[in-house]
Amino acid sequence: MLVEALRNDGPAIVQGQLFDLGDYPGLIAGPGTVHGDLLVVDIADQLAALDAYEECDPPSPLFKRERTTAWRPDGSMVAVWVYRYRLSVVGAEPIAGGDYALHRQRASGCSDRPE
Repeated sequence: MLVEALRNDGPAIVQGQLFDLGDYPGLIAGPGTVHGDLLVVDIADQLAALDAYEECDPPSPLFKRERTTAWRPDGSMVAVWVYRYRLSVVGAEPIAGGDYALHRQRASGCSDRPE
């Protein structure tokens, strides 16, 4: 898979709001923070493949790739690309805390916490 071929450079957060769109999350501009991982793109072909995967191509792109700033857990900042959702999120479920992985765990009833 495309994402698995990329090097993970650790966790980070960006400003914005995250919504559950069914099969995938959607990041939009707004208050709040969104948690994710920094993935390193080494060659332009990988970035083009990610754009295609995220459906950034005309005539009806779902996402738009934009530059923003991410913060690492140590407080350092790094310039990154994010994919912002371009369509309406009216009726979509906001993801509390901006953590899609945690949201999916809760939705599936799985938890890392012992009972």
